[in-house]
Amino acid sequence: MSVNEMSEAQDQSQITPTSDQKLTMSESSQTTLYKMSKGTISLMEKRQMYRVIDDGMDVTPDNIVDPEYVLMEETHTHAAFGGRTDKVIKSDIGLKVSKSKSKTTVEVAMKVYTTTISLDDIYIDHTKDTGESFSKDEIDLEIAPSAFYMPVKKPIMEYPEEIFVVLKETDTEFLFELPSFSYERGTVEANIVEEQNNYYQYITVGKGRNRKMVTEETQTKECVSQSRHTIATRPKKKNAISFASLWDMHDTYAQLAKEAKDEEPDEMVMYQSVEPKLLRKKKKVVGEATELRGKSYKDICNTQAFLDAVLLTERVLATMQFANAQKKFRGLVQFNPLALDLQYVYTLKPLWTLECNETSGRPITGISFNPRNSNIAAVAHGKFTFAETFDGLISIWCTKNPCVPERLYRFEHPVTAVAFSEKNPNWLACGFHNGDVLILDITSYSIKTVAKSKRDTNPCFEPIWHINWHFIDSIQFVITTCQDGRINRFRSTKTHDFICSPIMRMATVEGQLKGLETAKACVNVDVPIIRHPAVLCMKWHSEIDHIYFVGTDEGCIYKCSTHYSNQHIEVIRAHAGPVFNMTFSPFLERLLVTCGADNAIRLWLEELDDVIMTLNCPAAVYDVAFCPVNSTVLISVSGNVLSIWDLRRKNHIPCAEYKFPGNVVLNFVKFSKSGDNVFVGDTLGRVHTFHLEDTPIPPFYQHKILDEAIKKALCTRPQLLKQLQKIEKYKERHYK
Repeated sequence: MSVNEMSEAQDQSQITPTSDQKLTMSESSQTTLYKMSKGTISLMEKRQMYRVIDDGMDVTPDNIVDPEYVLMEETHTHAAFGGRTDKVIKSDIGLKVSKSKSKTTVEVAMKVYTTTISLDDIYIDHTKDTGESFSKDEIDLEIAPSAFYMPVKKPIMEYPEEIFVVLKETDTEFLFELPSFSYERGTVEANIVEEQNNYYQYITVGKGRNRKMVTEETQTKECVSQSRHTIATRPKKKNAISFASLWDMHDTYAQLAKEAKDEEPDEMVMYQSVEPKLLRKKKKVVGEATELRGKSYKDICNTQAFLDAVLLTERVLATMQFANAQKKFRGLVQFNPLALDLQYVYTLKPLWTLECNETSGRPITGISFNPRNSNIAAVAHGKFTFAETFDGLISIWCTKNPCVPERLYRFEHPVTAVAFSEKNPNWLACGFHNGDVLILDITSYSIKTVAKSKRDTNPCFEPIWHINWHFIDSIQFVITTCQDGRINRFRSTKTHDFICSPIMRMATVEGQLKGLETAKACVNVDVPIIRHPAVLCMKWHSEIDHIYFVGTDEGCIYKCSTHYSNQHIEVIRAHAGPVFNMTFSPFLERLLVTCGADNAIRLWLEELDDVIMTLNCPAAVYDVAFCPVNSTVLISVSGNVLSIWDLRRKNHIPCAEYKFPGNVVLNFVKFSKSGDNVFVGDTLGRVHTFHLEDTPIPPFYQHKILDEAIKKALCTRPQLLKQLQKIEKYKERHYK
């Protein structure tokens, strides 16, 4: 057929449509889906309106829609119909037109079973309600409604057993192409290619793969697509009762907030040239599971969330019991300084005692208060005498709950010293009777070791008597003093668990010493048995970072420096027995007070070799402390007696004494930061808390009052007073 003949036939068919092909047009109430498929349906309608005649023979193509297939628009209610409620008028597109011509095998093979609507192109508005209303008589309420109603009576579309498919090869389309180039080395092109290869190697294998990358996101229209494979029989569902309280929702969001993030690899392990076995990989922090495995007490009693809840509950209950004592401890109840009946009698009123069954009878060997939260105190329990046999115990107390300790850590060996870190307040350094040193993380209810010394790096086998934290060259170290005279520093690194390096080892001094004059001892042998005295206490200089003072069991005080590891700077004899403790005045940095086994408390100035003042006690003095708000008030413990001294009033006897009942020895005393509360520890494992009342009002010029008290004590020693007045440094600091 020529082009002209085809156009004439087309014009003729447009003028006179056939009688056997009819089309029922859609009414104005046609649905949104029908409008969306208007382009496809209109094309099929036009094809049925026209006939193609070639040489008097009807060659019009057959309809590709099988009339036996049930259209989705006739039976289903779906979101794709756009909320159509009225009945869609069926079209006669699917009417099969009988033809006289015969169909060949190829035509049968090319027969396609399809619908007039492509389900892959359907746009579903998921914001609209697709449910159908029903009555109680029609459907059971226990059966959950489907997202869209699927008919039960009419069969779902089935595929024929055999489908003939003709595959045709299309043109190859390249989505990505990375051609390879070869150039002669030394040319400009070869240099560019080599530079690109090096950069690719850097960002894929080298250090560049650890670079920071930013992922950008774009907002796309939310669309739910559907294909013909999603039209399947939905599983049966039932309505179930569900209840979620505010606590359940709180726990759910709290769990999502605590999910651990992916950590970056440890670059130190990746790019070091040493052997991998010598490097310690970064420990992965595994997020604690906040979801409870069960609801019984056995399942939840040891979980972190349950223990935290019990801790807070105990604090609330303890606050109700110790309400009045807590008010005094916090300073909410203060005395009237203008009262007419005010007397300076230095009264100690008990607030509470920190004790429990686990710590009863265990001597206290050390107490440390947290530098960030003064309400938290760590108490070390070991043995006070050599013959005692106790294992180690550390109890963590909080003044908000004086009834029971909030943490208990048990150890095999007795604990001799503890100290909190200022940089990491949750780290607690612990020294043991066998020479071990470890750092404990008190945030955990069980023993969580941050670092621990090893025998191959720690030379100490004797008890650790003192432990503290100190920064040397901006590096935080744990400083320890030992029974064998060693002063060591420990540092936690990535290559070792706990590195120990020596600072100094004290040696026994011989001959005449400065300071206290004592009788010359009768020496029976030429060579002493012990060449290294035990270091019992240690204090860092308040102004010079590298200077420190140590007290030994020989009664001597050594002035040393971290710059010299083989010799001390100066040494004086302070006591006739062991020096148990020493401390500096918070108002006069160069005023040092010491206490020892010779039943005495002595005050020293750094520039002078002679003792400034001596305070006598009834027994060996184990601890002494300056008041942080009154420069002339001291407190000491000796035997079972607690003594309060005021240097401005008198120094031959204490201003007040308090005797504890029973066979007990007081070995620890400390003021709170406010100066109103006093903590006292004893050998029975108890920490007594007192409120200090009826004390003089703190003076405005603290340095001046302390200076006058020292001058008053030296009035009977004019030579020493004259020597004191000649010190230029003392005048520059305290006489301006």
